[in-house]
Amino acid sequence: MDNLPFEKREKQAIIFIGIQASGKTTFYNQMLSDGFYTHISLDILHTRNKEGLLLMECLNNRQSFVVDNTNPEINDRALYIQKAKQYGYHVIGIFFQSIVKDCVKRNDERGGKVPSKAIAAASNRLQLPSRLEGFDELYFVRLENNDFVISNWEE
Repeated sequence: MDNLPFEKREKQAIIFIGIQASGKTTFYNQMLSDGFYTHISLDILHTRNKEGLLLMECLNNRQSFVVDNTNPEINDRALYIQKAKQYGYHVIGIFFQSIVKDCVKRNDERGGKVPSKAIAAASNRLQLPSRLEGFDELYFVRLENNDFVISNWEE
């Protein structure tokens, strides 16, 4: 956790952006799962209703959270950003390098949990993030030799 480019703080929302098997959940588990952040993930919660309830619980309790979904489109991210801003949160976006062939390979190595066509479809919908969406900070993450390399987002 020493190489995070941001400080943990109260009322912090982290929004992940990246296609399936781009490393989002592994990043959360390795870098952010120390109990400070609530993990909000449709893979775990299974329904938007449960996700919305957990999001509102975090916002009402001033609990920092990570939204660990693909969030490929600006509209997907807008809900979380708008809600977080409404409650006075500091919003961080983390974009995960999303190279389809690399993600398909990682997906296959973990048992092919996601159909390859779904990964390609998510990639086709992927819209690059911008600070104009409301992010206070924005970062780019790539995997290099099975390590996460984090850099500032360049617009």
